[in-house]
Amino acid sequence: MSVPHPAIDRSDASIVVTETRADVAYLSEARADLLLQASAAGRSVVLVSDEVTRLTYPMRQALQDAGGHWVVRELGGTLRDGLDGRRLDSVADTVTRGPLTHADDVAVRYLRPDKPEAVQLIVSQSVRHKATETTVLGGTAELLAEELTGAAPTGWGAHEPAVVRWDRTRLTELSRTRMPNETTVMVAGSVARPLIGTIRTVRTAAGLEETTQLVLGVGGPGSDEARAVVERLPEVFASLATHHMPLFGLVMARTGRRDLTFPSLLEAPPSPLAMVIGPAGVRELGLDVADLADRLGARVLGRPRIPGLYFPLGTFDTPGWPAFDAVLEAIGPERVRAVLGAAGGPIEGVLRAPRP
Repeated sequence: MSVPHPAIDRSDASIVVTETRADVAYLSEARADLLLQASAAGRSVVLVSDEVTRLTYPMRQALQDAGGHWVVRELGGTLRDGLDGRRLDSVADTVTRGPLTHADDVAVRYLRPDKPEAVQLIVSQSVRHKATETTVLGGTAELLAEELTGAAPTGWGAHEPAVVRWDRTRLTELSRTRMPNETTVMVAGSVARPLIGTIRTVRTAAGLEETTQLVLGVGGPGSDEARAVVERLPEVFASLATHHMPLFGLVMARTGRRDLTFPSLLEAPPSPLAMVIGPAGVRELGLDVADLADRLGARVLGRPRIPGLYFPLGTFDTPGWPAFDAVLEAIGPERVRAVLGAAGGPIEGVLRAPRP
């Protein structure tokens, strides 16, 4: 990076270090710009924080997407990786280290998680729009928020904190002014109806592709409230297919903090609950709807003439991994990647996710 950046605390030939002492590190304009510039320059960004620091979902995703790292300085001065708990000898060690080979390489503090406070749903859903003046973005986020938390998002913004009052028209106008470039905005809920995430819009040969990624708090662990939300997922996505043209969707569940932030401690890995393959994917993959419904319990979404498929994968009582693997085996992960492209990105994350 040829020009000094205000978010840089120090750097060398390979890494750029930015430090924080805040309780919550969020994707501010400065951090977003630093990640963008460093990535373009082929440099790794290392966020260095204290143990008390937690990351927001957009910050965590942006850091990982840019090939960045999180180093935590423990109370005794020792260092650990904030994402996988590995002991580190130096800040630069997070970039140069080899693969984790032994449990003793993980810091003890990382293995002492906080008690989970809430059930979190992690939802990734892409939809396709016509590239017309009448198209209004943000509908997927609004529908999912209303159906799963009981209220629409409260704010949005180009960066965090997303404090601009929720307004789909203004959100659409921002994306339109940036076309044909890709646009990503932040979206947030309230303390009472916790939600945080991103909406990414990109122009394609088929129109506009809008990918919504959300983390939503749906009640306490084991609560009737959380269970009821999960049981409603099929009808929620049936409603989505009625109002939009879904491409690919994935819902996972995990437990964590009520405020939806990510601490530098071991947390339960997410488990898949449901997968959606929209009409375009069904058509291009040549899927036999009746056969998949019979063999895997898939449900038809949308109109019978151009159907999509909803695959129930798991519940709080039934792990979703076996059903997820069965769906991928029946369809073929490589075929899904080839047809869905960027819309199938969530599959990559799930394939790499740790399993219990």
